Amino acid sequence: MLFKRINFSSATTPENYQEGIENELVNQTSKTSVPPGGKQMTVFLDDLSMPYVNDWGDQETLEIVRQLMNQKGLYFLHKDQRGDFRAILKLKFVACMNHPGGGRNDIPSRLKRQFFSLNMTAPSTRSIENIYGAILSALITTKKYSQEVVNMRTQLIDATITLWE
Repeated sequence: MLFKRINFSSATTPENYQEGIENELVNQTSKTSVPPGGKQMTVFLDDLSMPYVNDWGDQETLEIVRQLMNQKGLYFLHKDQRGDFRAILKLKFVACMNHPGGGRNDIPSRLKRQFFSLNMTAPSTRSIENIYGAILSALITTKKYSQEVVNMRTQLIDATITLWE
């Protein structure tokens, strides 16, 4: 299994995405590409909702992502082959994004349907205090450390939460 990470931003274009995928593949035939060594490739799409939304509400970059997932291929970008379809096989996709809203984009429903969605909300500060408190209480004991260090557990928890936030 091979792995390819693609980080999306508002400047990611369909061409950037397509070139990023194609650079990791080898030609099986003149119009079929696969990952090298006969392996599968997992493509991780980081921050999927970031590509620019045009005046019509489209995210062109995400449409080419959907095309590759749906049709198992892309059209050639080279001028002499433009319009010819290249099959791209043995790819799997995983993606992540923040919740839409507050200036963050949603993704098109046609792309959303390609994924199994898992929504993970951040735990409350109280839950984090309880989790880290239990871990540190088990690890930092007077058997291993001085009382001065043991008394710092609360400060360590607060510092960890501050860094995390």
